[in-house]
Amino acid sequence: MRDSFLLTKPFSHTALLSAKELAALSPRKGKRTLSIRVTLDQEIVDRIDEVAGSRGRQRFIREAILWRLDQEMPPFVTEIMRDIEELRKRVERLESLHEKEVLLGALNDVTLRRVCRDDLDRRLIAYFVRHRGATTPELAEVLLKDKSKRRTIHSRIEGLNSRAKELLGVPILAHEKGVVDGKRGAWWLINTEYIKR
Repeated sequence: MRDSFLLTKPFSHTALLSAKELAALSPRKGKRTLSIRVTLDQEIVDRIDEVAGSRGRQRFIREAILWRLDQEMPPFVTEIMRDIEELRKRVERLESLHEKEVLLGALNDVTLRRVCRDDLDRRLIAYFVRHRGATTPELAEVLLKDKSKRRTIHSRIEGLNSRAKELLGVPILAHEKGVVDGKRGAWWLINTEYIKR
């Protein structure tokens, strides 16, 4: 004969409860739980009851699961892995900021302060300085993390060109319908001598 249990996973621990024990417990404040149904052989349940008693199943099974988790991956390893992932994200962010500053450092003040009206415009120009050309979906994916926002990018490009014509006398981005350098229907940085220091 088998006995059924619900496995609940609080935010930081794992516990095994019988259906009656689960109903008797009051909900824990601030703890997220996940219910999982577990079926055990009667022999296993009897062995757990011999060691922990029928009221101690939850504690015994929680401790057994935590012990096994600690054997497979000790808590300090999990913490180190989280720290490494966080550091990786920070390094990527710092590299991105540094690269943008280096690329924008080559541009003149009129381009940086008047042609570009905000950080998105400056990131757009920095991308073009580095890659020379790009499609609007590509730019939307890289700069806005959403390919569907290509119209936003297109209106930004038109605004940049409009301000460049007004302030520098020439457009700085041109659209090519055909294939250029492996990109079809891309925008390309032009008249770079007007935007650089």
